[in-house]
Order: sequence, then C-alpha cells, then structure tokens
Amino acid sequence: MPRPSLPLGTWGRIWTFQRGDQHVARAHYRDYDGQTRPVERYGASAGQAENRLREALRDRAKIDGDGEFTPESLLIDLGDYWINSVAESDKSTRTKETYRRDWERNIRTAIIGLKVFEIERVSRSEKIIQTIRKNSGAASARRAKVILSGICGLAVRLDLIKKNPIRETSEISGKRQKDKYDLAEEEWSELREWIALIEAAQKYDLIDMLDVFSGVGCRIGEMLAFDWPKCDFKKGTLAIEGTVIRETGVGLYVQEYTKSEAGMRTIAPPDWVMTILERRSHTAASPWVFPNTLDKLREPDNTRKQLRSVIKGTRWEGLHPHAFRHLVAVRLDAAGLSAREIADYLGHERPSMTQDIYMARKVASTRAASALAGFSPMAA
Repeated sequence: MPRPSLPLGTWGRIWTFQRGDQHVARAHYRDYDGQTRPVERYGASAGQAENRLREALRDRAKIDGDGEFTPESLLIDLGDYWINSVAESDKSTRTKETYRRDWERNIRTAIIGLKVFEIERVSRSEKIIQTIRKNSGAASARRAKVILSGICGLAVRLDLIKKNPIRETSEISGKRQKDKYDLAEEEWSELREWIALIEAAQKYDLIDMLDVFSGVGCRIGEMLAFDWPKCDFKKGTLAIEGTVIRETGVGLYVQEYTKSEAGMRTIAPPDWVMTILERRSHTAASPWVFPNTLDKLREPDNTRKQLRSVIKGTRWEGLHPHAFRHLVAVRLDAAGLSAREIADYLGHERPSMTQDIYMARKVASTRAASALAGFSPMAA
C-alpha cells in the first residue's frame, strides 16, 4: 500500500547529516501545487542546521491555500518570506548573501512597523529608498530597490496591493562603482617590472598570479578555484569550472559553477601561461594552484586587499584584478578575434542571446592562444 501524501503546507521527518565540514538538515515539504520538494538548511552544528530548517519551513508555510498574508500584514513578514524564497532559488550564492545582508542591515529597519498596504503609496516608497541612500549610499539604495520591488511584486501577485510602487520611484543618482584604474598595455609592462621587485608581492604570491591574469582574463574567484586537475598540460587547456566564495554559516569553499552558464568553459591559453602553471606544479604542496600562505583555499577579498596594499601610494593605486579581464579583451580584439571568440574565452553570456543558445560551447578557439602568445611577461 503506497505511503499517504503529506497534507498541503506540511513537512515530514527532519534528518541531519554531514556534507564535508557542513551540517545539513533536510525535510520534504509538500507545496500548495501538490508537489513534494526537499528543503535544506546548513549550520555549524546539527542543531543549528535543524533550527534554521524549521524556521524556513515555518516561513514557507505562511502562504497557504487561504492566503495567510493580508494587506494588514506587516511588510517585514512578507519580506522575510520573499528573502527565504530567494535563498531556495537558483540565484548565485553571492546574490543570495547580498540580498539577505542588505535586507537585515538596511531595509528591515527602514520599513519596521509598516503594513503591506502602506507601501503602495509611491511617495512613501520613495522616502524609504532615499532614506537608505542617505544612510548607506547609492549602491545600497539601488540594491534596496531591487529587493523591495521583488517583495512588492509578490504582494501584487497575492492581491495584497494593486501595483508595484517601487517601479515608479526615481532613479538613484550617484556614480556607479567601476574600476578606478584601467590597465593599458604599456602600463602593464611597467607594473610587471616594478612589482617583481617588491618583497610583499613575492610574499603574497602575486607575481605569477598577475602574469596568469594577463593571459587568461578570468574572474578572481575563478582563478583561485583552479586546482591541478583543471590544468591539462598535454592538451594545453585550462578548465574553468567554479569560483571561490564565502557563505555565512558555511565558510570558504569552491562553488561548483561560475557566474553564468557561459562561464563554465575550457580554454586554450597561450603557451607561456601553461608554462607558468606547469612550473608551479613541480613544487606545489597544495591542491590549489594559487593557495594562501598556509597552502589552503585562498579568499578573493583577502587577495584584493593584498594587491591594494602592494600598489598603495603608486600611480597604479586603484588597480583591481578585473582590470586584467579588460586588458585581455583589448588584446584579443586588437588581434582580430570575433566577438563570439572573445566571449567564449572570457566566459561572457553575450554578444547575443541567439549565439548563446544555438552555438555549442566546448573548447574555446585556439586563436586566443595565438593572439596572446607574444605577450609573455618572461620575454620582457
């Protein structure tokens, strides 16, 4: 006799287990579409994971067949539900962490006490966003607009309000953050010569890393996720298949996917990049190509800080690792590669959605390696 289905909006037994260093609590929840889905939460201990899971299941059950949320409900309760639903979505871990951090730090306090129907006034929504801008800056206010728009969109779908007021608020003024320093070709040659003489750059193992950046143009999290199996020295290819992130309650780890589907790629770098990597492999004491000083997984934020400290007070101050991505793109463009070939090499979603959907993406063209062959820093 088949096991009876769970009632709608309920869950079954909670069990805990370990996944690496993480404790995981899992239960099956029957949603109001009749589908039973697994729900998981992580924690530093089995008890913490189970408590987080129970909280998530409780919030998930708030929207039931009769619609527990009403126009009189507190907006922060609806917001908590929306944030938890984002945590279970397929958005990147970094996006989920950013949304939750901004929600807790900036938005909850700005709407505390408001009821759902009260957010529908555009003037009130405008004042909330401008208050966040005043207290936390333009970038935080832009993210707050995205989050509040998502919450209000949910309110519209639940027939709690008639329109999404956030869409009618004014555009946030203020300069968007961008790299403070764009690296030109001749400046990279001078920077490379200078940084090779700096003791701190050697201590932080920045020299080889920046050399590889100048030939690969990947994101810093992708670079630090390189382990030796990703380097195929016989074929001369490098697999980019993850990125290093830090997640609250979990710690530092390699996320097994990149920023986008296009970022999951195998490239053929120039020979001089593979030469650097192969040289490092002969003396490596770590599974990571660019580990920290303890031969463990290296954190992107710390690496950025180390680079900033090395170039502080120089004319290169403000240089960000992402500048090397631009440098490689300029080199490939100057060599006559197509936009499609450059996108494949750098792991961009564009140049066009049609090409992304209909063009197979396996190993990127070897023309990129040929185009970058003459830029070996060892030849300087």
